[in-house]
Amino acid sequence: MLLHDNRATSPPIVASQVKAYCRTSHSSLLPPTLRNGIDILRLTSYPYDKPENTMQQAEKSVGRGGFTLLIWVLLLLLGCVLFFFSLDRQIVSILKTTLMQELGLDNSDYSVLISAFMIPYTFMYFFVGGIVDRFGSRYVLCALMVLMSIATLITGLSHSMTGLIVGRVMLGLAESGIVPALTLAVFTWFRAEQRAFAFQLTNIIQSLGLILAPPFVAWVTISTGWRWAFFIPAMAGVVVGVMWYLSSRKTPPAADDTAQVSAVSVPLVERYKMVLTSKPIWALLIARLLTDPFWFFYQYWQVGFMQEKIGLTLAEVGKLMWLPPLVAVFGVLAVCWASDRLVARGMDATRARLTIIWSVTCLAPLVFLLPSISNAYAAVAIMTVINFMCTAWLSMATIMMGGLAPRVAIATAIGVMSALGGVTSIIFNGFVGTIIDHFGYSMPIYAGATLHPIGALVLAAFFLRRKKSFVSRPETV
Repeated sequence: MLLHDNRATSPPIVASQVKAYCRTSHSSLLPPTLRNGIDILRLTSYPYDKPENTMQQAEKSVGRGGFTLLIWVLLLLLGCVLFFFSLDRQIVSILKTTLMQELGLDNSDYSVLISAFMIPYTFMYFFVGGIVDRFGSRYVLCALMVLMSIATLITGLSHSMTGLIVGRVMLGLAESGIVPALTLAVFTWFRAEQRAFAFQLTNIIQSLGLILAPPFVAWVTISTGWRWAFFIPAMAGVVVGVMWYLSSRKTPPAADDTAQVSAVSVPLVERYKMVLTSKPIWALLIARLLTDPFWFFYQYWQVGFMQEKIGLTLAEVGKLMWLPPLVAVFGVLAVCWASDRLVARGMDATRARLTIIWSVTCLAPLVFLLPSISNAYAAVAIMTVINFMCTAWLSMATIMMGGLAPRVAIATAIGVMSALGGVTSIIFNGFVGTIIDHFGYSMPIYAGATLHPIGALVLAAFFLRRKKSFVSRPETV
């Protein structure tokens, strides 16, 4: 690939020259016209992409040709962090009917609890990245795990709506920083060729939190009472946070380079400008604005629907509701593989992601059958379709954003996309409780079932009319 200076007639610069420049402090490798602007390409150089003498030091830290025992321990701990990240937020939704009976709540109160979590969770997207960069993953992950545990403990100790709200607000504040801090930890401790495996393994462990939450919460509640469904994860979360703090105290040499990379990054205002002035990115943002509300509605109201509409007991919820997230894990792996195969065969990356999005959206009409179903197994089957469709959408949209956004603004673009989707989800779910109290589940399900097809139409209307929009930045790491 060739890089050209648009302001001069100097010859093109080949990738090897740029890479050599990024690895050294000598600017003589490039023409004078590019010495200042090309500094931003240092952002594509990862902590372990260093001269040979430093590379040898890094290998001692992470093991030559593989992972050391310490790295495996850290990887397992990071997976446990994501496990509790998924589990803690699911407990209230699984115990929705139980909490309504025990504490005298209605669906409107439950909507308030959802908003109490989502508002701080969404708002903190705009600030948490700077906090993580300032204090590092060791301190931040430990503090967030302790805060998550305190929030879960407070929820379990609550005897009123006020206590539940305080717990959910604290949980939203804590969980907003987990993914940025974990991402920094992976980039600190793992070489470039190891990071994909690290992310994949931690995501699988995170999925276990979604899969095991229904049977775990149901079993603990039936055996010892609903409060222990909060107490046990709270205590375990503190243990994981402390273990992470103690295990990560010896920072690898590459971590110092991470800070150096951040120092030459593009200013925040410029990154936001790159994102918010791009028409293809805005098309994807609008699609996520439309589709995220149904995904959040499904997550927080599915168990209540199964108990209140289908008539399942909590024990039956534990036996059945682990199936949708399990199928979604393998389904998303399949569509990601299919998407990559399309790219490998020569299809543009953006077009490949859109093809998957449009394909899974064809499943949306099945959602309209859900309000009329009374059979538990048929309802679980449709719930499985919903889970797969929504998670496939989210995965493809995130990967697609990585191809549309400039390399230096990928994290900013994904943060904006998540935050805006969170805002519309807060608005949608804020009204759902009152609607269900007065009209039942049918109306929000019918409304939500139209959102993914509308989002797919928005993407089709923009990208099919503009062939140039399919020319995306190569998705390299």
